[in-house]
Amino acid sequence: MSKKATVGVAVVSLAVLGLGGGVFAHHGVTGQYDGAVPIVLHGTVTAATFSPPHPVLAVEVTGRTLPDFEVGRAEEYFGPVVIRPEDVGQVLQVEFAPARMFYELSGQLRPGDEVTVLALRNCLPPHQLRSSWLRLSDGKVLSYTGDWAPSVDGCP
Repeated sequence: MSKKATVGVAVVSLAVLGLGGGVFAHHGVTGQYDGAVPIVLHGTVTAATFSPPHPVLAVEVTGRTLPDFEVGRAEEYFGPVVIRPEDVGQVLQVEFAPARMFYELSGQLRPGDEVTVLALRNCLPPHQLRSSWLRLSDGKVLSYTGDWAPSVDGCP
């Protein structure tokens, strides 16, 4: 193999490894999501993206009191649910499990729709919110029970 071809193969190999590492890091493999403090975001969708690597909703939090609902996911959301006062009036981004049920919302969920989201905060920077539980304005609940990212009992 010529020196030029060897350099080309090396550059492509490093690029592939670099991209793979970015994807690996992005998906929170090292994330620690605080299952002891499940956060309720009740409000209005301001934006929605349904493309890989995962669906993302922006929700303007308007709810100041806990809505009546059952989660039924004690292995993931094991603490008492809370509405954080600092979230009310804010638009927060929530990453959803990369599951078909959430991607299929692209034709149903639009800005202006009311939702209730149960989210967990990553203990590690950038402290993003992730969810696998969503209640739509018609009362329908979508709850992905597959393994997505680890829950921990409180942030250090």
